[in-house]
Amino acid sequence: MRTNFGYPRIGRAAIVLGRRMRRICGTIAPASVMVFWAVAALAADAPNSRLSDDIALTKATVSLLAAKDTAAVRDRFDPAVGQVSDNTLRQMSDLIGASEPTSIETIWSTEMHNFQTGDGNSRIVLEYGFSGKWVVVDAGIKTEGASKRFYRFFLTANALPLSELNAFHLFGKGPVQYLFLAAWIAAIVFTAGAIIIAFRRHTGWRRWALIALMPLGLTPTVAVNWNTAQVWVLEAISNSAGQVIPIFAVRYPMALFAYTETRVLYLYVSAPLIALGYLIWQWRLSQR
Repeated sequence: MRTNFGYPRIGRAAIVLGRRMRRICGTIAPASVMVFWAVAALAADAPNSRLSDDIALTKATVSLLAAKDTAAVRDRFDPAVGQVSDNTLRQMSDLIGASEPTSIETIWSTEMHNFQTGDGNSRIVLEYGFSGKWVVVDAGIKTEGASKRFYRFFLTANALPLSELNAFHLFGKGPVQYLFLAAWIAAIVFTAGAIIIAFRRHTGWRRWALIALMPLGLTPTVAVNWNTAQVWVLEAISNSAGQVIPIFAVRYPMALFAYTETRVLYLYVSAPLIALGYLIWQWRLSQR
């Protein structure tokens, strides 16, 4: 007769160890996600010297406009812009005025450059606050070697700051905004429903794999400007023939919101095909 008194004891120890490992993994997983997002946030907030230099150049050019030094301002424009008339520069100078601004805020700043040559473009939007008015400076700077030139430079005067002009308001919009909002909410609701069903009907790695895949959008992402009702596709590529829209795209999560360079809210959504397919599959299983 074969006996081995070690097996039951080892089996119980393995079960206890497995439970402890599951608890440890359950603690480490959320912590690792938090660390990942913290590192990503720190990386996003890391100072960009190139962009800081371009913002400083834009502010210095506005100061030249306020001082009515039109020759120095014209010298900073890219030749592709063409010859800017003295009358245009004087109008821009009058818009700024001679008084000191009460506030200067960077509304938007982004840049792209070639990692090998360092050449690239930046887009900057500043808002100057004066007594009774706010002036928005929309500038684009092209960097080639040590040279920096403006390929766009526009000024717009407003009676209110952008934070108030473009603030979100739910009511008073048109049918385009509300129809898009309904589709946006429906995509979120369907995805949430698919996640709940997957959580209840599956266990182990299948459960978490399905939950992670449900918010994945697999179609071109449609967006709508909440203030103007403008609709566009985020993945669309413009060329001389028009726009090219891909058949397939990846967006995670599939529905969210963001802001334009002038702080206007826009919603966007990509069809969660995995979540919709899973709901259809579960519905067909329930009909059998």
